[in-house]
Amino acid sequence: MGVVVQSFDGRMPGDLYERLVRLRRRHRTVLQAAAAGDFSNEAELHALSRRLGRMLAETARLPVEQRGGLRMLEISLAVDRMFPELRAWNQQAAFRYPPAGRAAGR
Repeated sequence: MGVVVQSFDGRMPGDLYERLVRLRRRHRTVLQAAAAGDFSNEAELHALSRRLGRMLAETARLPVEQRGGLRMLEISLAVDRMFPELRAWNQQAAFRYPPAGRAAGR
């Protein structure tokens, strides 16, 4: 069974939590700006959002036992609570970066 970390943000696998903390530190400046409503560094915000999505997808592929018995819904909500600065940007970006299926007219 995997190690589970309980934080104010929620519960998640320990290795994922460590990677997310490092990611927050690395992108601290752009996250602080986004919290203040400044989305001018759109390229970095887009890259960060995509990276978080890839990390969640990697975690979803793990057996439930390796995730500490946690459901993906619980993990993804914990990640969302850990990066509240990205919520407003993600809502705006949803119109500028449509999924490939929508962009192709499917």
